[in-house]
Amino acid sequence: MKRSTQSWTAVGVVVLVGVVGSIHVAGAQRGTALAIADANDSDLNTALNDELSVLGNVRVTSHASARYVLHGSVTRLDVVRDGDRNRIECEVSLLLSERRGGNVRLMLRGRAAGRGVRVEQLTDSVLRAAVRGALRPLPEQLARR
Repeated sequence: MKRSTQSWTAVGVVVLVGVVGSIHVAGAQRGTALAIADANDSDLNTALNDELSVLGNVRVTSHASARYVLHGSVTRLDVVRDGDRNRIECEVSLLLSERRGGNVRLMLRGRAAGRGVRVEQLTDSVLRAAVRGALRPLPEQLARR
């Protein structure tokens, strides 16, 4: 079995490699508005945008009208090759803070794994699953604030 690993890590909130950017959240009671800003990882941004668009009380908006900012990063993405099959493991970390003042309100983590032949397609699916898992409690938590 041939093993090759790629990894991105983060320390606390400061991302060392694989900075994602921010999603801005506004008005939790009226359907939380979100916007993606300053993003370097387009795959994660796409996954966040797609997954946020299907959440019940969440919508994408500009930074100026945001109440909260959702910072995100891929904290781990490992690819293990075993012959013609691949196993991919992904972890994402999200941090919800107030736009004004930056007080941390919520920390979210999600992880997922998958096996398959096509690395790019599999990586996208596993990343989306990790993002979906991390975002699952967000609507309920925002409704409480």
